[in-house]
Formats: sequence, C-alpha cells, structure tokens
Amino acid sequence: MSDILEARIRDGLDIKWLTPSQQTVWEAIQRFDGLPHRVINIYGPEGTGKTFMGWFLERMNHSTYRIWPDMQKPLLPRLTLDDALSDRATTRDVRPLVDRYGIQQIILLSRTQVDERAMPTFELRVTEDDLESFRANLYRHLQIILPEDDHRNYKAALETLS
Repeated sequence: MSDILEARIRDGLDIKWLTPSQQTVWEAIQRFDGLPHRVINIYGPEGTGKTFMGWFLERMNHSTYRIWPDMQKPLLPRLTLDDALSDRATTRDVRPLVDRYGIQQIILLSRTQVDERAMPTFELRVTEDDLESFRANLYRHLQIILPEDDHRNYKAALETLS
C-alpha cells in the first residue's frame, strides 16, 4: 500500500471504517477492558486488519499504538503493541508493564495466537462481507473504486490500486 493511501486512511479513520469482523473485535476489546485482563491478544494472518485496529484504537483515544519492540510509556491508558511475538515468555514479560506504566491494559497484535491459555484472544479474519464493507468504505470516504476481484485480504486488495 502506498504511504499516501495509508496516510489518507489513517487521517479519516473512525468507527464507520470498521468492517463487520473488526466491529466484532472492537466489541470484544470493550468487554475485556482492563483488570483482570491485563493483556489481551488480537491475532490473524497478514492483511487481516490488525494494524488498522491499532490505528483505530489510537484514533478513538483508547490505546497508544506502538510497533514491537517499542514499549515506551504510553500517553493513553492502554498500550497496543503491533507485530508482537506470540511465544509464552514474551507475552508473560509484558504483563509487568501494566503496573510499571500505571496503565489499564496491553493489547498485543500478532500474526499467530499467543501461547498463553489464560489470555483472552480474538481472531481477525477477512470474510466476503468484510471485503464488501471495505470496498464501500474506500469509495464512501476516499472516492476510490476497488475493482471486484477475489482478494485474500485487505493488503492484497490495496496492492491492486498501486
């Protein structure tokens, strides 16, 4: 995706941009907000909208967005870490940051589900309804027409515009 298109999407981002699957994850994030859920995991393959969700959470003033391993103290009450490692040791190592930073929660964005059974996890997928919603959002908000095709995910769909 071009940097210009990425910036345009980020600049206009609000709840109306969420696809049905992203809306479901957003609702789950709100249900599992804060203690006892110190760390939660949103996972899915490349192009399923994890980074988009991180941008959205920051835009909604819900969570400060950072890319792993940048774990600076967040400005907002929660910290979202994109491209997080999903091994057990790493996920357990981030838990103390909640107390150290005095925040409510850390949200890990990863390609695979974290290896921690006690941690709430939410999978992002891309369905046909999601792609249709995404196509409509591109047109509605940016006047961009995404050609109908068999796109695997959002990233592949946007690459057709480059």
